[in-house]
Amino acid sequence: MKRIALGMSWALLIGGLNNITVGSAAKAMAAEPWVNCLYNNKSIACRRTFLCTGAPCNRFKLEWKDGIHDTYTRIRDGAARNVGFYKDTRGGEWMLRGYAGSFGLVNQTNGNTIIVGMTLKECRNSSALGDLC
Repeated sequence: MKRIALGMSWALLIGGLNNITVGSAAKAMAAEPWVNCLYNNKSIACRRTFLCTGAPCNRFKLEWKDGIHDTYTRIRDGAARNVGFYKDTRGGEWMLRGYAGSFGLVNQTNGNTIIVGMTLKECRNSSALGDLC
């Protein structure tokens, strides 16, 4: 009787873990809410969707309120923990720098900048991303 109960408990535990994993995966793939963003210092709302189910997630989609979107894939780490280098789907290389829940992307070739999670005023007053806006 104990063996059957233990077996059933193990099955329930495994089933529970599978449900948690599936729930976490669905949540990880869900789009984040729309936030204030800047593209070359022009304000437009955007949102990010991670494109993998586990952490760390090295791929995300950035979608703009006007329908434009792109996917960024991490290609290497930066010198600091909050810095990484990403490629977009057209082959452009971007340096990502994170700061307090927001982040900035700067295209190393053409100088285009993207700031996610800040207004222009907030970006300019930010000690960590102010040089990008």
